[in-house]
Amino acid sequence: MVGDVIGAAVEAESPGYIRKTFQSLDDILALKSVPELITGEWEVGRFTDDTQMTLAVAEWLAPGDALNGKALLTRFVQRYEPWRHYGPGTRLILESFHGARDNWQALATAMFPQGSYGNGSAMRAAPIGLFLHNDMLALLEIARTSSVVTHSHQLAIQGAGLQATAVALAIRGVYEPTQFLRLLSVALAHFAELGEDTSVYKTAIARISAGISKRVPPSKMVQLLGNGIKAQEAVPTAIYCFLAAPNSFEKAVESAILLGGDTDTIGCMTGALSGAALGENEIPERWLRRVTEPEFTPDKVRQLALDLFRKGQKRNFKGS
Repeated sequence: MVGDVIGAAVEAESPGYIRKTFQSLDDILALKSVPELITGEWEVGRFTDDTQMTLAVAEWLAPGDALNGKALLTRFVQRYEPWRHYGPGTRLILESFHGARDNWQALATAMFPQGSYGNGSAMRAAPIGLFLHNDMLALLEIARTSSVVTHSHQLAIQGAGLQATAVALAIRGVYEPTQFLRLLSVALAHFAELGEDTSVYKTAIARISAGISKRVPPSKMVQLLGNGIKAQEAVPTAIYCFLAAPNSFEKAVESAILLGGDTDTIGCMTGALSGAALGENEIPERWLRRVTEPEFTPDKVRQLALDLFRKGQKRNFKGS
């Protein structure tokens, strides 16, 4: 949530503009609002569809019952607020859901015939890693279920699976780069066993490994990994920002935001990883105070996350 809130204020801006205009992320949060092309003004302190959909995934998981895509889409529709920067493909799906009836599964390819490979399903995958941190196979299964309802391309599905796995590893205290990336490769192999082409993410993991070993800063690695809305760019870049600053939530999120581009999503995903690894005490209180959401306050989000974590420890998951 924190990464999303900060990133939303500079979304789609260039890294040069962000670095020239703001000395720190606190300067971004000091703004009351920022101008928008369509809606006029964006209130700094609100979160985007990234957090809104993440919270919907958490609510979907919370009962611990059998999980299915229709129930998740229903939850997304219930929480849908168009002004939170939803992408056009997702808007089409959510606005068409009630009229689709039994054909709801076809909505995922309504705009993109091959399925979307945007980062929309990876950005909301953190609760899956939180809940299923003790069960990688179940995690990957549910990551797929959560992705295909809106993002059914294999790159989006794999990206959601990798982001959820990365969160689970961070929760388990695994963030030494070599071991972390080795276990991500194990998760990726699961998709290969299903006959999917995993070469894009294999290449990305290799680039992450080389970059971390050479201590290449995220601002340079972004030229190889990308900072756009594609899952195959956002997921590796968020992982890199985390691994480049594994002991500092502030540094990890700052490096993600300063990359420019899809700052809210990469900031959101980086924050999820760093927060999972370091715990909430490492999230600056001054940043939490800038969240201006009336319903999902930091306290409510904290409780929702804690409930999922405790249920995950009990391993009371039932697949569907």
